[in-house]
Amino acid sequence: MEAVLKQSPQASDETHLADRFRSGEQAAFEEVMTRHRRTVYAVARRLLRNHEDADEAAQVAFVKAWKGRERFLGNARLKTWLVRIAMNVAKSMLAARRETRELVDEPGPADLSIDPGARLDGLRLRQELRLAVGTLPPRQQEVVMLKVYEDLTYREVAEILELSDGAVKAHLHQAVSNLRRGMRSKKAERRERA
Repeated sequence: MEAVLKQSPQASDETHLADRFRSGEQAAFEEVMTRHRRTVYAVARRLLRNHEDADEAAQVAFVKAWKGRERFLGNARLKTWLVRIAMNVAKSMLAARRETRELVDEPGPADLSIDPGARLDGLRLRQELRLAVGTLPPRQQEVVMLKVYEDLTYREVAEILELSDGAVKAHLHQAVSNLRRGMRSKKAERRERA
């Protein structure tokens, strides 16, 4: 009873929405899509690397969620459940195309107050980092994508990937170590060529 009293209004609203969704209420499904479509699309986009495929994956993910709504037990948040479905759809699409995964780093709007040379250096660094992330083992790529690019909590990443919080932290730590090592070797290669 105490847990119910301590539950935040947002958590209560999410629980109520999940119950309505699970019962098959169309309005609840539309609200779920409205709340989570950006995150579902963004995850698919990072894995699939283009708008059309990501849009298709997001649509398929929502259809799968609707058809499988009775299987949503409520032990995870709707958002993490939907992201897991989207990742599985995107992975299936990648497997069908037999392409290797490479994460996308979408550039933000250009800051015109920054020196063009510095902006170019920043773009190069982001490109190198994106390529380096693409060389990580698949689980490390997924953790980096969800934790860093999508800014999810350790708990959310753990729920999506069906790992413990500690395993997520370990994968992220190893990914950062691998990225540092890779970026240092790239920097050394550039110095040798210069």
